[in-house]
Amino acid sequence: MRFLFTFLVTLIATSATAYAETEFLNEGQLSCLLEPSKEIELSSEVAGVISKLSLGRGDQVKKGQVVMSLSSKVERAALATSRARVEFAKRKVKRNEVLYKKGLLSDHERDEMLTEQRLAELTASEAYVRLKQRETKSPISGVVVERFLDPGELVDDEPFIKIVSLDPLQAEVVMRAQYYGQVEKGMGVTLFPEGRFNKPYEGKVHRVDPLIDAASGTFAIRVEVPNKDQQLPAGLKCRIEFAPVSE
Repeated sequence: MRFLFTFLVTLIATSATAYAETEFLNEGQLSCLLEPSKEIELSSEVAGVISKLSLGRGDQVKKGQVVMSLSSKVERAALATSRARVEFAKRKVKRNEVLYKKGLLSDHERDEMLTEQRLAELTASEAYVRLKQRETKSPISGVVVERFLDPGELVDDEPFIKIVSLDPLQAEVVMRAQYYGQVEKGMGVTLFPEGRFNKPYEGKVHRVDPLIDAASGTFAIRVEVPNKDQQLPAGLKCRIEFAPVSE
């Protein structure tokens, strides 16, 4: 009985300590702003005239999707020509293989034909790469938030479209230096957006800034909140609370 009493007292004390630590972290308003987890501005690998760019503000984009194509008539013609040369070189080698086996073709002549075939294949590969460079694919899944150019315009190294990833969302929280060491990556948080989205969303601490700003006596953390259905828009003000610390 005495052992059970001691165990209960210890358990209550431990829970109280964990609760107190959490309350200490949640002291005051921990305000934040929901932001995209990724934000990119795409530019073309090569210069050219835009032939296709149908995406606009608010359109969904999948990772690997072609978002812009340049005019590529010259590159397509070059690829077709180089592939025709490959086929010709293959037929030439095949026709002369019989002569080589009969000893009517020297090793040097056969090597020349094989080299011609290999060079034709390399030229075709290069032409294919040049053609694919006329397309730009999105490296992330996300939403178009801005388009800078239109079909028919010349694109060089400047960006032509801006894409953001809304799943997950991130928010930066500035905390007083006295809390440093109590917040760790992976800690659970509850996020409360403002407005009609004001309900709890569960997230985690994604990063803790390793530096404390001496002037303000603060440090920053970034929290990450899943947003699979993209119900939450970026740009919302929010506040966070730390989940109870489990011991």
